Amino acid sequence: MENTRIKGLTILKNGQLLTMNDGSVLKDADLWIENGKIVKISDRKETIPENADVIDVSGCVVMPGMIDSHVHYDESYMGDFFLASGVTSVRNMQGFAGHAKWRDEILAGTRRGPYIYSSGPIADGEDPTIPDNTNIIIRSKADAENIIAYTKKYGFLWLKTYPSMEPELYKYLLRRAVEEGLPPCGHMSKILDYKSLIDAGYSCCEHTSSLPREKEDIVYAAQHGMWFCPTHVVCKTLPDYVWNGKQLTEVEHFEDLPECIRKRWEEENEITCENYRKLGIKPDFQTIIDRGRTFLEYSDRVMAGTDCPYAGVVPGFAMADELESLGDAYGMTRYAALAAATSRPAEYIGISDQKGKLLPGLDSDLIVLEENPLEAVGAVRKIRMVFQGENVWDKEVLDGFLKAAGRLTQEEIEFIPLKI
Repeated sequence: MENTRIKGLTILKNGQLLTMNDGSVLKDADLWIENGKIVKISDRKETIPENADVIDVSGCVVMPGMIDSHVHYDESYMGDFFLASGVTSVRNMQGFAGHAKWRDEILAGTRRGPYIYSSGPIADGEDPTIPDNTNIIIRSKADAENIIAYTKKYGFLWLKTYPSMEPELYKYLLRRAVEEGLPPCGHMSKILDYKSLIDAGYSCCEHTSSLPREKEDIVYAAQHGMWFCPTHVVCKTLPDYVWNGKQLTEVEHFEDLPECIRKRWEEENEITCENYRKLGIKPDFQTIIDRGRTFLEYSDRVMAGTDCPYAGVVPGFAMADELESLGDAYGMTRYAALAAATSRPAEYIGISDQKGKLLPGLDSDLIVLEENPLEAVGAVRKIRMVFQGENVWDKEVLDGFLKAAGRLTQEEIEFIPLKI
């Protein structure tokens, strides 16, 4: 199935707009879009031009397309899973040349998928606990300069770090990244003290489990402007699968995945569970959540991300689970959770003038929902239509994308090489 292009002026009529700019208020208004942009929000009395294509969205809520703020978009089947679940943009957290190629093809309209905003490769020190390590090991200042150069060469936006770098090299890398306009983000540090990390310009902590243990360090990070991406759904895979007996077959949309992906997930999950049980690693997960709740007491700089396609985290569809977790586990309001998937990541990425809200002049990346997400945030699952710039797909077409992606064989799926 091919993309359906919006031709000329299109008006979404009789819906309720969740603009993400007016707080948790639904506006009874019509949305006018043309050439991939929102051109007007009008009241119901305004005369509709004769040349307009009118789409009746009575009983529906229209909101911005979602941004999954932590993904590893390395496998081509994922693109249709994202779109079918209303994720129109992603923050990719390990970028190589192939990601830059996909990013440009999606922008050009020659590849279907969410818009990609990416970090470069992951910089780390020696860490024998990571099998088949695809991270770039920083052993010298020259290594630091090389990863910065590569990240800039492909137009990536952030430098992502893992926590095992030697302190002086880590400080050097952070300083050079900031000088080159690449805000550092990632898994913080096992070695460098947290205040030094924040003072050096660390922009975002990925995963609740990466937050500092001490309250004063969390408060310092929150008060000094660092962002936070909890990725609750992936953090919870440890207690769920290792200790609580959850099975992958229980995951919604697991059966929609290509057979080769399901098989790989089952193999990976079995190995992971066996290793954790053998090591006896059974962290107090509530303590980890409490660290995230502490951050939220002092800052609203939170983005919703899933870390898909980690085994058990289905691309796109895990976003609804993450948004529910932000309320259930972290106490966020439904509106704040929705902001964490729309306006807040747009702010962090630096695209607030393009995406994340329904406002004239912004891109027409939006989703039409059959239920109100302010009443139950899981309503983001109830998608009727997805708009992405000049593209529009209804539920029937999106379901077709999903079924076709689920039938792909190993040979038909493109895999991006994770190497420089």
